[in-house]
Amino acid sequence: MPYITVSNAALCQRCPMLLAYTIHKGIKGLWKIGINGSGYAYGSMFHKNIAQVFFEAASDPSKTLHRKISESIRHGRDSLEGLIRENIFVPFLSRESQNYTSGQILTMAKGITVWTRAMSEFFALIPSLLRDPDSNMRTVFIPPEQKLKACYKADGVSLNVIGCYDALLFNPDRCEARLFEFKGYMKSDVSVPLSQSLIYSWLIWKHTGIIPSVEIIYLDENDKEPEIFSPSIVREMICAGLPDLFASVFGVISLKKLPEISRDEKLCGQCPFDGRCANDWRSLK
Repeated sequence: MPYITVSNAALCQRCPMLLAYTIHKGIKGLWKIGINGSGYAYGSMFHKNIAQVFFEAASDPSKTLHRKISESIRHGRDSLEGLIRENIFVPFLSRESQNYTSGQILTMAKGITVWTRAMSEFFALIPSLLRDPDSNMRTVFIPPEQKLKACYKADGVSLNVIGCYDALLFNPDRCEARLFEFKGYMKSDVSVPLSQSLIYSWLIWKHTGIIPSVEIIYLDENDKEPEIFSPSIVREMICAGLPDLFASVFGVISLKKLPEISRDEKLCGQCPFDGRCANDWRSLK
């Protein structure tokens, strides 16, 4: 059974031919084509250096920072933001600032404010955490970078889907979860981050029986407002969108038929393969 990573499946959402070039010709970096953003920040940069460090400490009592996070949750959003800046962001800058532009650094700093506010709003829905962070943090904070794998089978389509989500919080008081995705570009092409988040949500659903709400944090946006999708909306979008997406992915991997090529004017206008997709597909077969 063929497998597909979440990021490559999301690439197929943008244009199946981009996935074909990635899988069958080994061309890397095609996800950047048509992305609307300054390039100052990428979600992976923020996730690896800030969010992942925080979630590892928050979910593991043996970590030195764990106790400080517990205290900051008790004292509210400003305390939590200050802790992240002082204990994670500043040490990161002292080690790595020479490897990043001033724009990237400022964008990461802004992202901390947006993300901290988003987490604090979710914490407000968990009275047990606010009453006793020490006893509840391991339940609320799910360790990051957990690799999930699930099999999709329907209507002749068989795929193993694999991916690692950015950050996941669980609300034990309501048996709810929230998936955070960090994106380093604008909201204007919502299909890019949302398709990834829907696949991660489907993987979480398959593993836990819970469909999370999804909060997408755009690090490169000036208005600083994340987008939140409720579990009911996420469920509707999973059921409406993923079967067609997985069928398209399977068609590209198996080379069974010419996929429906994107007709997005902006995407095609920036694509180095514009005008040659159909011929290239025939050469792949």
